[in-house]
Amino acid sequence: MTVDDSGAVMEHLVFILAAAVSFFSACAMVSRRNPVYAVLFMLPLFLGLATIFVMLSAPFMAAMLVMVYGGAILVVFLFVIMLIDLQPEEMKVDFTPGGYLFPAVLAGLLGAMVLSFALAGIPRDSALEAGFARGPAGVQFGSIESLSQPLFERFLVPFELVSVLIVVALLGVVLLGRKRI
Repeated sequence: MTVDDSGAVMEHLVFILAAAVSFFSACAMVSRRNPVYAVLFMLPLFLGLATIFVMLSAPFMAAMLVMVYGGAILVVFLFVIMLIDLQPEEMKVDFTPGGYLFPAVLAGLLGAMVLSFALAGIPRDSALEAGFARGPAGVQFGSIESLSQPLFERFLVPFELVSVLIVVALLGVVLLGRKRI
């Protein structure tokens, strides 16, 4: 085993660990009855996804994911959950054993179909031969310039509209919080 091979093995192990942490955190997040615990399981999910972004040579995206989603959005979610102040009896869900069977089977079939189409169209060694497994597609991949240029040139109006929408949402939260206090 050469140094190159051991680096590739380590890279695969880190990816498998990050993917497993992300997958199990997402499963734990959607299966919690207590919304506070569900929000807390989002943090390891975001950290696992940030690790994958770093492995894809997109450290800016990883940093933004951790700072924006792992920091600000989680705090907003916790603030809203604490503001709503749900009682345990209000969180009870009528669960029928077969009630979610059809959507679960349908989601599983759709996921298997997408996975089979994705794997059928890709030869085994094509990614390695093309060099995609060894690094970014270009110098600009994942850089701040490659993200900000389309954002402020082609998508300036939607970007500004999203900022207005966020301000309106913050005002709504303040007004709702003021009524309850």
